[in-house]
Amino acid sequence: MNQIVVDIHIDSEEVLKAYHGAEFVYAQALDGRRIRFPVNILWSFIGHDGIHGRFVITYNDHNKFERVERL
Repeated sequence: MNQIVVDIHIDSEEVLKAYHGAEFVYAQALDGRRIRFPVNILWSFIGHDGIHGRFVITYNDHNKFERVERL
């Protein structure tokens, strides 16, 4: 399995926009890679102030999402 670590900081207003139509989050990984992933993988991490934290995203050899965890 492959993993990538990203810091995510999305305020509550942006989360609301994503909930109503945006499909992807664009971020820069800690190793410098720019990535795009479905915003819905972060829904379980929504707080009153949005989504904030460092996350590890695990994906398979076909670049398909497996899981996400907050570090």
